[in-house]
Parts: sequence; structure tokens; C-alpha cells
Amino acid sequence: MSDTGLSDAPLDPAQSLYMAGRLDEAASLYRKRLQANPQDLEANQALGLIYFQSRQFELAQYFAGEALKLDPSYLDGLRLRGMALMQLGRLNPALTCFAQALALNPDSVEILVNHATALLELKRLDEALAGFDRVVALDPGNVVGWNNRANTLVGLGRLEEAAACYDRALAIRPDLETAQSNRFLVLLQLKKVSRIADFALREMFDDVATRFDHLMVEGLDYRGHLHLRALADAKLPPLKAPLRILDLGCGTGLVGNAFKDLAAGGRLDGIDLAPRMIEVARKRGIYDDLILGDLESVLAAPGPVYDLIVSADTMVYLGDLAPTFTGVVNRLEPGGFYLFAVETKDGAGWEQTDVSRFRHSEGYLKEEAARCGLVYFARMDCTLRYEKEEPVPGFAIALQRPV
Repeated sequence: MSDTGLSDAPLDPAQSLYMAGRLDEAASLYRKRLQANPQDLEANQALGLIYFQSRQFELAQYFAGEALKLDPSYLDGLRLRGMALMQLGRLNPALTCFAQALALNPDSVEILVNHATALLELKRLDEALAGFDRVVALDPGNVVGWNNRANTLVGLGRLEEAAACYDRALAIRPDLETAQSNRFLVLLQLKKVSRIADFALREMFDDVATRFDHLMVEGLDYRGHLHLRALADAKLPPLKAPLRILDLGCGTGLVGNAFKDLAAGGRLDGIDLAPRMIEVARKRGIYDDLILGDLESVLAAPGPVYDLIVSADTMVYLGDLAPTFTGVVNRLEPGGFYLFAVETKDGAGWEQTDVSRFRHSEGYLKEEAARCGLVYFARMDCTLRYEKEEPVPGFAIALQRPV
């Protein structure tokens, strides 16, 4: 038998169709063979494999089971039937298949991974961890083993160890998205991130895009966009249209709408990483250009410069503001202003909050602005929004690029 479970003999028509990827036609021929001979082992094996590959998991587990009746030592059949049962959510029968397969081949890394993963899904975490320990001992380069070992450690509350395992998985396969996202979520719980990851923000904001304004303005009494305009009117030299304005993290356009009069005859552009938020902002009809992307990356790239850059409820998702401030300098005209809002922190530095946002101290803002070449121009104390009916204190800040 080959590693596909099919015969190595010269190809018959059904095998030829299978090898050509014509799975439905191959399945039809194999089923005709079974009508003639229900004991045809190869036809049962082939149908189990074909239906698994075409994600028809109930049929896959059935035909793999029929093949196992004819050949109880059919190792690939035990593994395939177990995987199909897992896809169907039938975890205990799947675990039985993997245990039987391990009795036949105790050192099969693939089967050990399947067995430990089934234990993980069943929340039998100590047993799952022992299984993944064996996997990575036998195969230190097994990326699934490291990733799922990390998932098990998360379930056990051993977050530092989990983060180290995600690091091992990503060292083997840097583009493994599940490890990237799970590692971020672990570090977020440990409060060891310097910003909220793009994927998390995109998912969060896309989910609420069509009702974002109502949730923020009505539900949380959000006023960040209005505080920025009040800061501009009260603290800055008189601003007159036409200005070129860039709205960082524009969302649905609340800030852009507050400053659109100053962009009349000039330009109003926005950047956001959530496609559905961009769609809502576009419907306002106030922006000249809306850029889908991460604001740090967009600001760092060559592009147009602006007289005024604004950002309301965006810096609260960034702890380290150095990349943003550096990018602002790159895109701000000499003499231009950057207006933004943050939640306030006493003392020094910045910190992550319990609701996965960030607070910044005034000292940090002054130091980082100076380091990046911006002048700390003005501050206005304000309440950004309410959370659990408690006011969230903030700063509205104006920085200027020196002439």
C-alpha cells in the first residue's frame, strides 16, 4: 500500500481519477466496486480518504470504519477515522481510534499529535500536556506540537510557559497565524504588549462598525472628537480653511466630521485598519481619500504632508507612541500640529488597562514628543467617555512640528 492508502499496482480507472483530483468521479467508481463486492478493502480505504479530503466527514469515518472491519491493523484508517470523528465533534470515539493506532505504532508523531489534541479538546489537560511533551521530545521541530502544547498550558493557566512555546512554534514557522494571534493574547493577559495587535483591532471594530457611533456617543457618552476640536479652537493659533488634514484611526469619521470645515477647499484624508469602518466613513462623503492600513506603517512610508493631523480614540490602543510620533514628523508640515487624545496616567510612562487599552502620563508624552522632534504645545484635561458609569479621565494634547 502507498502512503495514500491506495494500492501501488498499476492504476485502475478509479485510482486514475483520484490521482487527477476528480474525487466525485473516483468515488462513484469505487462505490460501484463495493456494490459488486462489499468486502473490497481497497475501495473502502479509498472512499474514506476521498470523503475526508472533500470534507464529507460522516462518510469518511463510515468508510474508514468499514475498512477497519476488514483489516483491524489498518493504521492510516484508524488515524483518518479519528480525525473525521474529531471534525464531527465526537471526541471520545476519536480518542479511542488514536489510542488503538498508538497501540500499533507508539512512536508515530502524527498519531501522538492527534491523540494529545483530542485530549486537549476534551479538557484533559494534564494528559494532553504529557502527550505534547512526548511529541516535541521525539520531534523538536514539530510546529503543531509546540503550538498545541502552548494552548494546553494556556488552559492550565501557565501563561509564561505558553508564551515560550508559541515562540518555539514561530521560530519554526514564522507565518503561523494561530501561533501569532494566540501568543499576542497570552502576552496581552500578562500585560506585556506595547500595542494592541492589528488583527485584534480589525476584528473588534469590524464587528461593531455599523453601530459604532451609537455605541460610543450614546452608550459611552464619548466626546473625544469634540474635545480635540475644542482644544484646536481654544489653544492653537487661529486655524483657517483650506487645510490639509489627516485623520489617524478615522473609524467611522467622527473626528473628520468635527474638522471637515477646516478642510474645505483643502484636503481631508483618513487611515484605518478595519475595512468595515472605512466603508461607514466613506458614506459620510467628507474624505478625499481613505487608506486601509496600520497607521504606523502608513505614516512611515513616503506620502503627502499635512497641515494638521488628528487622532481621537486611537492612541489608547498604543502603549509605545514613538513609532506614531516619528511617523507624524514624517507627514506633518513644519509649523503643523498633531492633536490627539489619551487616557491619563499618574506618575511616569504608560500602562495597559484592565480593558486592554493604554494610559499615558503627561511626563511620558512630553519626553517622547521631544525625543521625536515635536514640541509639546498645549494640553486640555477632559473626560473621554464613561466606563461602567464612571468617567474616564483624559488629555487632549497638541504637539507641533517646529518650523
